[in-house]
Amino acid sequence: MKKKSDIIAIGIAGLMGSGKSEALKFFRSQNIPTVNLDLESRKLTKRGTPCYKKIIRKFGTGILNKNLTINRKKLREIIANSKTKRTELNKIVHPELLAQVKTICKTNSIRGKRIIVFEGALISKKTRMGFLLDKIIFIDAPKEVLVKRIKKRDMLDEQFVIRLLDMQKDIEKNRNTADFIIDNDKTLNKLKIQLRVILDKLSH
Repeated sequence: MKKKSDIIAIGIAGLMGSGKSEALKFFRSQNIPTVNLDLESRKLTKRGTPCYKKIIRKFGTGILNKNLTINRKKLREIIANSKTKRTELNKIVHPELLAQVKTICKTNSIRGKRIIVFEGALISKKTRMGFLLDKIIFIDAPKEVLVKRIKKRDMLDEQFVIRLLDMQKDIEKNRNTADFIIDNDKTLNKLKIQLRVILDKLSH
Protein backbone atom coordinates (compact mmCIF):
# COMPACT_ATOMS: atom_id res chain seq x y z
CA MET A 1 0.00 0.00 0.00
CA LYS A 2 1.51 3.33 -1.01
CA LYS A 3 2.00 5.58 2.00
CA LYS A 4 1.36 9.31 2.19
CA SER A 5 5.12 9.93 2.46
CA ASP A 6 7.33 9.84 -0.61
CA ILE A 7 9.64 7.14 0.75
CA ILE A 8 9.69 3.77 -1.04
CA ALA A 9 9.63 0.94 1.52
CA ILE A 10 11.15 -2.32 0.27
CA GLY A 11 10.87 -5.67 2.03
CA ILE A 12 13.39 -8.49 1.68
CA ALA A 13 11.91 -11.91 2.43
CA GLY A 14 13.08 -15.51 2.20
CA LEU A 15 13.92 -18.61 4.20
CA MET A 16 16.76 -18.86 6.71
CA GLY A 17 20.10 -18.94 4.92
CA SER A 18 18.73 -17.56 1.65
CA GLY A 19 20.91 -14.45 1.75
CA LYS A 20 18.61 -11.78 3.19
CA SER A 21 21.34 -10.34 5.40
CA GLU A 22 23.78 -10.11 2.48
CA ALA A 23 21.11 -8.29 0.49
CA LEU A 24 20.66 -5.87 3.36
CA LYS A 25 24.43 -5.22 3.38
CA PHE A 26 24.28 -4.39 -0.33
CA PHE A 27 21.58 -1.76 0.16
CA ARG A 28 23.46 -0.35 3.15
CA SER A 29 26.55 0.01 0.96
CA GLN A 30 24.44 2.19 -1.35
CA ASN A 31 23.74 4.59 1.55
CA ILE A 32 20.15 3.37 1.83
CA PRO A 33 18.65 3.06 5.35
CA THR A 34 18.19 -0.61 6.28
CA VAL A 35 16.32 -2.34 9.09
CA ASN A 36 16.69 -5.93 10.30
CA LEU A 37 13.25 -6.82 11.67
CA ASP A 38 14.68 -9.66 13.76
CA LEU A 39 16.93 -7.18 15.58
CA GLU A 40 13.98 -4.82 16.02
CA SER A 41 12.01 -7.72 17.53
CA ARG A 42 14.87 -8.35 19.96
CA LYS A 43 14.78 -4.71 21.06
CA LEU A 44 11.04 -4.97 21.62
CA THR A 45 11.49 -8.09 23.79
CA LYS A 46 14.31 -6.82 26.00
CA ARG A 47 13.93 -7.39 29.74
CA GLY A 48 11.23 -5.17 31.21
CA THR A 49 9.44 -4.22 27.98
CA PRO A 50 5.68 -4.82 27.52
CA CYS A 51 6.42 -7.58 24.96
CA TYR A 52 8.86 -9.25 27.36
CA LYS A 53 6.25 -9.36 30.12
CA LYS A 54 3.60 -10.80 27.79
CA ILE A 55 6.00 -13.50 26.55
CA ILE A 56 6.87 -14.54 30.12
CA ARG A 57 3.17 -14.74 31.02
CA LYS A 58 2.51 -16.91 27.96
CA PHE A 59 5.61 -19.16 27.93
CA GLY A 60 6.66 -19.17 31.59
CA THR A 61 9.91 -18.36 33.39
CA GLY A 62 11.55 -21.53 32.07
CA ILE A 63 12.64 -19.61 28.96
CA LEU A 64 14.72 -17.13 30.99
CA ASN A 65 18.47 -16.94 31.46
CA LYS A 66 19.95 -16.44 34.94
CA ASN A 67 20.02 -12.68 34.34
CA LEU A 68 16.27 -12.84 33.52
CA THR A 69 16.73 -12.07 29.82
CA ILE A 70 14.93 -14.32 27.33
CA ASN A 71 16.90 -17.40 26.32
CA ARG A 72 16.27 -17.17 22.58
CA LYS A 73 17.58 -20.66 21.89
CA LYS A 74 15.02 -22.16 24.29
CA LEU A 75 12.24 -20.04 22.84
CA ARG A 76 13.25 -21.01 19.30
CA GLU A 77 13.13 -24.71 20.22
CA ILE A 78 9.62 -24.27 21.65
CA ILE A 79 8.22 -22.59 18.55
CA ALA A 80 10.10 -25.02 16.28
CA ASN A 81 8.04 -27.83 17.78
CA SER A 82 4.65 -26.12 17.90
CA LYS A 83 2.85 -24.06 15.27
CA THR A 84 0.40 -22.95 17.97
CA LYS A 85 3.20 -21.59 20.15
CA ARG A 86 4.71 -19.87 17.12
CA THR A 87 1.39 -18.18 16.38
CA GLU A 88 1.05 -17.09 20.01
CA LEU A 89 4.51 -15.49 19.94
CA ASN A 90 3.76 -13.68 16.68
CA LYS A 91 0.52 -12.28 18.14
CA ILE A 92 2.54 -10.71 20.94
CA VAL A 93 5.42 -9.28 18.92
CA HIS A 94 3.96 -8.36 15.51
CA PRO A 95 1.62 -5.50 16.55
CA GLU A 96 4.52 -3.75 18.29
CA LEU A 97 6.77 -4.41 15.30
CA LEU A 98 4.23 -2.93 12.88
CA ALA A 99 4.05 0.25 14.92
CA GLN A 100 7.84 0.44 14.92
CA VAL A 101 8.01 0.06 11.12
CA LYS A 102 5.53 2.90 10.66
CA THR A 103 7.61 5.15 12.91
CA ILE A 104 10.86 4.26 11.13
CA CYS A 105 9.33 5.01 7.70
CA LYS A 106 7.98 8.35 8.88
CA THR A 107 11.28 9.36 10.49
CA ASN A 108 13.34 8.55 7.40
CA SER A 109 10.84 10.27 5.11
CA ILE A 110 11.17 13.44 7.19
CA ARG A 111 14.95 13.14 6.82
CA GLY A 112 14.50 13.20 3.05
CA LYS A 113 15.33 9.56 2.34
CA ARG A 114 13.80 8.18 -0.87
CA ILE A 115 14.17 4.44 -0.17
CA ILE A 116 14.27 2.29 2.97
CA VAL A 117 14.78 -1.48 3.12
CA PHE A 118 13.39 -3.92 5.71
CA GLU A 119 14.59 -7.51 6.04
CA GLY A 120 12.50 -10.25 7.64
CA ALA A 121 11.55 -13.84 6.91
CA LEU A 122 7.82 -13.27 7.47
CA ILE A 123 7.43 -10.33 5.10
CA SER A 124 4.58 -11.11 2.72
CA LYS A 125 1.92 -9.38 0.64
CA LYS A 126 -0.63 -11.35 2.65
CA THR A 127 0.35 -9.89 6.02
CA ARG A 128 -0.24 -6.50 7.62
CA MET A 129 3.50 -5.92 7.36
CA GLY A 130 3.29 -6.41 3.60
CA PHE A 131 0.66 -3.69 3.30
CA LEU A 132 3.14 -1.18 4.73
CA LEU A 133 5.66 -1.95 1.99
CA ASP A 134 5.73 -0.79 -1.62
CA LYS A 135 7.79 -3.65 -3.08
CA ILE A 136 8.87 -7.07 -1.86
CA ILE A 137 12.00 -8.97 -2.94
CA PHE A 138 11.97 -12.72 -2.28
CA ILE A 139 15.38 -14.40 -2.10
CA ASP A 140 15.42 -18.14 -2.69
CA ALA A 141 17.89 -21.03 -2.84
CA PRO A 142 17.68 -24.86 -2.98
CA LYS A 143 17.08 -26.56 0.38
CA GLU A 144 20.43 -28.36 0.34
CA VAL A 145 22.19 -25.02 -0.11
CA LEU A 146 20.21 -23.50 2.76
CA VAL A 147 21.04 -26.40 5.10
CA LYS A 148 24.75 -26.11 4.31
CA ARG A 149 24.80 -22.35 4.89
CA ILE A 150 22.87 -22.47 8.17
CA LYS A 151 24.97 -25.34 9.58
CA LYS A 152 28.15 -23.41 8.83
CA ARG A 153 26.83 -20.07 10.07
CA ASP A 154 25.05 -21.13 13.27
CA MET A 155 26.94 -24.34 14.12
CA LEU A 156 23.68 -26.28 14.40
CA ASP A 157 22.88 -29.97 14.04
CA GLU A 158 21.70 -30.83 10.52
CA GLN A 159 18.44 -32.43 11.64
CA PHE A 160 17.59 -29.37 13.74
CA VAL A 161 18.30 -27.12 10.75
CA ILE A 162 15.99 -29.23 8.59
CA ARG A 163 13.28 -28.92 11.26
CA LEU A 164 13.69 -25.16 11.33
CA LEU A 165 13.37 -24.98 7.54
CA ASP A 166 10.31 -27.24 7.59
CA MET A 167 8.81 -24.82 10.11
CA GLN A 168 9.20 -22.10 7.47
CA LYS A 169 7.37 -23.95 4.70
CA ASP A 170 4.62 -21.33 4.64
CA ILE A 171 7.25 -18.70 3.82
CA GLU A 172 8.01 -20.44 0.51
CA LYS A 173 4.48 -19.63 -0.66
CA ASN A 174 5.33 -15.93 -0.41
CA ARG A 175 7.59 -16.31 -3.42
CA ASN A 176 4.51 -16.32 -5.66
CA THR A 177 3.33 -12.89 -4.50
CA ALA A 178 6.69 -11.09 -4.42
CA ASP A 179 7.42 -8.24 -6.85
CA PHE A 180 10.94 -9.51 -7.50
CA ILE A 181 12.43 -13.01 -7.12
CA ILE A 182 16.15 -13.70 -6.77
CA ASP A 183 17.60 -17.20 -6.97
CA ASN A 184 20.66 -16.97 -4.74
CA ASP A 185 22.30 -20.33 -5.36
CA LYS A 186 25.56 -19.03 -6.83
CA THR A 187 28.10 -16.39 -5.82
CA LEU A 188 27.75 -13.29 -3.68
CA ASN A 189 28.70 -11.19 -6.70
CA LYS A 190 25.82 -12.71 -8.68
CA LEU A 191 23.44 -11.75 -5.86
CA LYS A 192 24.72 -8.17 -5.89
CA ILE A 193 24.27 -7.90 -9.66
CA GLN A 194 20.61 -8.94 -9.37
CA LEU A 195 20.04 -6.50 -6.51
CA ARG A 196 21.64 -3.69 -8.52
CA VAL A 197 19.20 -4.31 -11.39
CA ILE A 198 16.26 -4.10 -8.98
CA LEU A 199 17.59 -0.95 -7.31
CA ASP A 200 18.03 0.74 -10.69
CA LYS A 201 14.39 -0.05 -11.55
CA LEU A 202 13.12 1.35 -8.26
CA SER A 203 15.26 4.48 -8.46
CA HIS A 204 13.83 5.68 -11.77
